[in-house]
Formats: sequence, structure tokens, C-alpha cells
Amino acid sequence: MHHRGRLVPVVHGEREHRSPPHAVPGKPVAGQFLGPIVRYVDAGTQSYRGLKLSFGRRAATGLSLAGNYTLAHCVADTDVSGGFSQFTGGYTKPNDPSFDKGNCSQSRTQIANLSVGAQTPRFGNAALRMAASGWRVSGIVSARSGSWLTVTTTRDIAGTGITPQRVNQINADAYGNRSLDNYLSAAAFAAPGPGEYGNHVNNSIEGPGFWTVDMALSRLVSFAATRQLELRLEIFNLFNNFNWGNPVTNFDAGTFGRITSSAGDPRIMQFGIKYGF
Repeated sequence: MHHRGRLVPVVHGEREHRSPPHAVPGKPVAGQFLGPIVRYVDAGTQSYRGLKLSFGRRAATGLSLAGNYTLAHCVADTDVSGGFSQFTGGYTKPNDPSFDKGNCSQSRTQIANLSVGAQTPRFGNAALRMAASGWRVSGIVSARSGSWLTVTTTRDIAGTGITPQRVNQINADAYGNRSLDNYLSAAAFAAPGPGEYGNHVNNSIEGPGFWTVDMALSRLVSFAATRQLELRLEIFNLFNNFNWGNPVTNFDAGTFGRITSSAGDPRIMQFGIKYGF
């Protein structure tokens, strides 16, 4: 599936020539009234290819299963979310959109989901019916590969006024030992020379993956014919898995390559009671 003709911001380096009131052309004081010009044009391409597999089993005997798996690849030279960006959100090279070609930042190579549900039967024995009937348990397993990242600098090395700019990648392996303190290797990158653009490919580094398990346990107790009491326990991130956030990709930062944040929440438990009549 190909998408063409997106409205994207193209930022030009020249200044807007507009004479403000009481300003004399050529005088430094006039500079405070001038700024970059953003022009939205119909340009750019995106290409997406994906394979999705899914399965399901109905709860014929109290057990239900459903799941899906997606393998995808998305490439774009116009990675725009659809909103109107600020002037720093345009092409790195306004006259060469292909310079920004890379993986789509919102794309995930692999995504998998599995949901399971089970319910205990209504037992004939009075004691079993009281203790074990009406229990419901359900769980959801979600996993996905990491997002796509770019190593940049906030310095205007190319002298265009457009930032951030990409750096040079001098080692094909951009990763360190993939730990919290050394996920990306600083030795794999270097600043370009003055007036030059970096050769690092846009969105070419894959960040850490993500997975979590959520579970719910409930019991439905009936009173007479029209009254019900539901007890419910919900646990999010059942195994309290610590999902890593993305590493710092600002090459100028002292924490470059380190992971300083988490993705998602720690284990959360909540309990509820619902009475129906």
C-alpha cells in the first residue's frame, strides 16, 4: 500500500522580506521582525507492507482463545503524523525529501496479542457450587518490538537553520551492550564537518521491545432471582515487568545512549464490587 501526495512542511532558509512599520531595510533592528517561512506542499511518499495472522476459539466448553500476530515494514520520506508541525518539523533538506527516507517512526516490525478467558461450570454438588461455581478468569498478553529512533544533534552544523540534524554513523553496529547504561554506543557516531550533513539514516535504530500481561478474576453470586453480586479483581502488568523506555538519542547529551525512563506502568491492582438488583 502506497501513500502519495501528503501535505508536509517545507522550511526554507531564506528570510521573509517584509518591511515592518518604522523599520529601515538593512538595519539590524529590523531582524527582530523576520523569521523562517513554512510552505506546505503536496509531496512525499510512504510505503507499508504487512502480514497479519489471527485465530480464535469460542467458549464452547468455558474456554475461549483469540490472538493475532502482525509482521510489517513501513518506509517513508515524509514521516508526518497528520497535524501541522512547527517550522522545525519539515525536511532536513527542503529540496531533497529522499534524504529523510527511513522507517516510519510509528511502525513496529512485530506485534502480537493473545487473550484467554475461562469460566467454571455450575456444579451439581451444593458445596462445590457454593465454592467453585461462577468464577471467571481472563488474561491478555501483549508484545511488540521497539520503535524506530534517530541519533541527532541540536547544533546547526550544516548552517541551514533547520534543527535537529543527523550525525555521521561511523560504525555499522550502533548498539552498545544493550544495557540500561549503554544501549547505544557513542563510539559508533561522530559529528559531521562544518557545513555538512550527517550520513546516519533516519529512523534506522530499533529501540527496546515491550510486553505485558493483564489479568482479571471475578465471581458472580446470585441472590434469589433478580439480585446479583459481582466481586472483581484486576491486575495490570501481572508479572511487574520493567519495560525499558527509549535511550537518549541526543548526541550532545551527557546521557547519550542511556535509558533513563520506563515504558508503561508497574503492577497495578484494583478491586471492585458490583451489586445488581
